[in-house]
Amino acid sequence: LKFGQEEAETSRPNILITNAAMTGAKFKMSDGSQGMLKGQAPDAFQRVDPTMPKRSCHDTDFERMPVKPQKTYADSTGFTSQCAGLATDNIMDQVLVNKMNESMKQGMTDGYAARVEEEESARNEIVTKAEIEAKEDSATCEDDDLEMLRARRREQMKAAQEKRLKYQQLGHGNYDEIDEEVFLKTVTSSERCVVHFYQNRFERCKILDMHLSRCARKFFGTRFVKLNAEKAPFFVEKLNIKTLPCAVVFCDGVARGRQIGFEGLGGDEFPTVQFAWRVKQWGGIEEDFGPEDDIDWN
Repeated sequence: LKFGQEEAETSRPNILITNAAMTGAKFKMSDGSQGMLKGQAPDAFQRVDPTMPKRSCHDTDFERMPVKPQKTYADSTGFTSQCAGLATDNIMDQVLVNKMNESMKQGMTDGYAARVEEEESARNEIVTKAEIEAKEDSATCEDDDLEMLRARRREQMKAAQEKRLKYQQLGHGNYDEIDEEVFLKTVTSSERCVVHFYQNRFERCKILDMHLSRCARKFFGTRFVKLNAEKAPFFVEKLNIKTLPCAVVFCDGVARGRQIGFEGLGGDEFPTVQFAWRVKQWGGIEEDFGPEDDIDWN
C-alpha cells in the first residue's frame, strides 16, 4: 500500500502534464512571453514547468491603461458602468480644466514679469533732447507721452548729475598717486578702479602713466590711480605682483584682471584705445566704445 501511494503521488505530475498537453491541442496556452499575459504566467505553469518565467510584481502595460468599467455579465443593462463612465469623464474634464487654469496663471505671471522688465528697461533707456524734439514735431504723439518723456529725461539728468558729483568727491577724472595706507579705501569706495603699480626707474611705467592719464580724463566712471610698488610691499605680495608695470582692475573691491607689462598690446607704441579696451573687457570701464574707435583724448 505504501508503494502504491508513492507511485500515485509520483505519477500525479505526469497526469498534469498530460492534461496540459491535451488542452494544448484545443487552446494555445500562454507561456508568459507574449500576448496580454506577457510577464504574468500563472504559478501552476511554473510548478509544471520550472522554465516558465516568474510572475511579475509590476503592473503590465494593459493594467496601466485607463479603462472604463465594463459589464460584469451579458444581461446587465450597463447602468452602473455608464454612471462610472460619467464619473471618469468628469474627473478627466476637471483635470484638463485645472491644467488649463495653471497654464493661464503661469502665462499671466510670465506676461506681468515681462511687462515689468520692459518698463524698467524703458526707464533706464536714456532719453535724448533730439528724441523729445522729434516727438514734439510728430503729429501722432500724445501730450501725455511727451510729458512722460520729458519727466524721464529730467530724472535721468538729475541722476547723472548726482553720480557725477559722487565721482568727483571720490577723485574720478584725475590720475593721482596714493600710498599704501589708503589703498583699500580707494579700491572699495569706487565701483571701478584701476591701480598702476610702478617704479620710477622703469621707462615702460612712464609710458603706461601717459595712457592711464588719458583714460582718467575720458572715462569718468572709473578711478585711475598709481602706487609705488617699492612703498607698498604688503599689497605687492598679496596680489602676487612680480612684473612692472602692472595695472590691476578692481570691480567693487575685487581684482578682475590685470595688465602685466605690455602683454597683448603689441609693443611700446600702442594706441590708448587698445589699452582701454582691455580694461573694459575686465569690467573696469562703464562707458561704451569700440576697440577701433577714434577717440579724442584731449
